[in-house]
Amino acid sequence: MDSTKRIPIDQLTVGMFIAGLDQPWYRTPFLLHKWLLSNPDDIVQLKRHGIQIVTIDTKRGLDVGAAPAPAPEAPAVQEEPTPGPAEVADPPAGGKPSPAAASAAVYRQAMEAVDRVFRDIEAGQPPKATALKPVVRDLLKQIIEQPEAMMIQFCLDKMRRFDGTLANHGMDVCVLTLILAVENGCTESDMEALGLSALLHDIGFVRLPRNLYRKTTALTEQEQALMRQHPQLAASVLSQGDRVPETVTKIIAEHHEFQDGTGFPKLVKAGAVSPLTQLMALADTYDDLVTTRYGRPPLLPHDAIRQLFVLGAKGRYDKTLVEVAIKVLGVYPLGSLIKLNTNESAVVIGLNHEDRLRPRVRIIKGVDGEGQQPVDIDLQNQPADQPARSILRALDPGTEQIDLPQYLDLAVGGAPL
Repeated sequence: MDSTKRIPIDQLTVGMFIAGLDQPWYRTPFLLHKWLLSNPDDIVQLKRHGIQIVTIDTKRGLDVGAAPAPAPEAPAVQEEPTPGPAEVADPPAGGKPSPAAASAAVYRQAMEAVDRVFRDIEAGQPPKATALKPVVRDLLKQIIEQPEAMMIQFCLDKMRRFDGTLANHGMDVCVLTLILAVENGCTESDMEALGLSALLHDIGFVRLPRNLYRKTTALTEQEQALMRQHPQLAASVLSQGDRVPETVTKIIAEHHEFQDGTGFPKLVKAGAVSPLTQLMALADTYDDLVTTRYGRPPLLPHDAIRQLFVLGAKGRYDKTLVEVAIKVLGVYPLGSLIKLNTNESAVVIGLNHEDRLRPRVRIIKGVDGEGQQPVDIDLQNQPADQPARSILRALDPGTEQIDLPQYLDLAVGGAPL
């Protein structure tokens, strides 16, 4: 029985689970159109943006006429964060963990499960794809409920990682793919197929020389030819283990095909690459761009976003999918280090989807270039008694010698290191 129902905005209350709105994403300030409503200010924002009808899911939240939910202990992700050490402490008996702690726990447990599966595969055992289905479901649930907390957890995990593995990369691409899938309104079955495809998309590398994937210098022509075999080799690896849906094998086999007919191994004609394949490929491309790969240094997140835009303009990916990806990730993605017009340096800790050039930031260096106690500013709603701030450019944390994880820890409720 369908648990969703459409209700007038005036019947919407805290504690309901929003499953859809009567306006497209670009007309609202919200990252996703599916979330548990915990902040009454969200209702004000919805009305302000012309929302009249809301779809709710009564299995995930309150129904019309039910008792209102108690006020949440931790602020919703749309609010300006007010971090503190208490938010990451173990919750009291019967209490709920903060969004940050919940996201970190889901991320950690998922990574452990993915690591186990890949260790078994690399040891020659058949792949246990069914063991990864609960991982995808848990990640998807947390992404729907706390998208920004999961994105920051994704950023933290990449920053703290010293050695990239197939499992790490699969996990990164899975989180990004699921975030894009939710925003694109994919069905539940398609989202599960996309998540499983993302986790296993590079599994063909286990049939290639072990040092190829981790090589830190540019590939030779012979190595390039070997590397291009991994999408097709994946089918052979998957055939030895648990049965996976045909959609999954198709996405994995075609994830390096492009709309303009380039790419490899050229299994489909130009213009015939499925939207699901392109969606996962966009997440894979972004993760590759911000990761050191085959001697190429990582791009700054802002530059990687610009590169996605160029690829969409050239026809490699569907423009609409690229636009949604940029909308979700932000022009200056979470975790970006930026220079402001005031000469202050800041870290992006939250996105404003009404104005992608004015995110929420944490100022960590003053106008004199010296470090300071972090101060949070919403560039879209700035204090009237302070100079108007705007972003000048992105900065390289390595060049600036900035340890970004400590400031992102604050963004998800951690304590200063």
